[in-house]
Amino acid sequence: ALDQLGRVAQMLERDFPEVSFGFDFCELRGYNYHTGLVFAAYVPGHGDAVAKGGRYDAIGSDFGRARPATGFSLDIRALVALGKRSLNRSCAVWAPAQNDAVLEKMISKLRITETVVRALPEDNGVDPATRGCDRELVKQGDRWVVQTLG
Repeated sequence: ALDQLGRVAQMLERDFPEVSFGFDFCELRGYNYHTGLVFAAYVPGHGDAVAKGGRYDAIGSDFGRARPATGFSLDIRALVALGKRSLNRSCAVWAPAQNDAVLEKMISKLRITETVVRALPEDNGVDPATRGCDRELVKQGDRWVVQTLG
């Protein structure tokens, strides 16, 4: 079992180097339908798991077709609350709803390293700060530049 866990840990570290993983050898949720690895997802600063799941080796066997699967459940209320909390911290770039090829290229370039909130056509006049943005794309001449709000 420890060898299998070691292989899983190596795979996770290889595929998701920016994510911290921990292994709890005392995790006993009591769900008898999990037949392999169980997992939980946590968000820093939030004490409870926002998602829980596990491995099922013979799901569907009661219906004549056993097959392996992985399933999970989400705590929607916690995710909504966390989403509201993260929106209160402005850290995104507001992009206007304009049909402009230069703007599209700039948005694509920014999305490599930044969060870009794209306005909808009906968002004309919306304060970007209410959408979690601290900067905005502004057209200067024939190019788009990022400016700090306010």
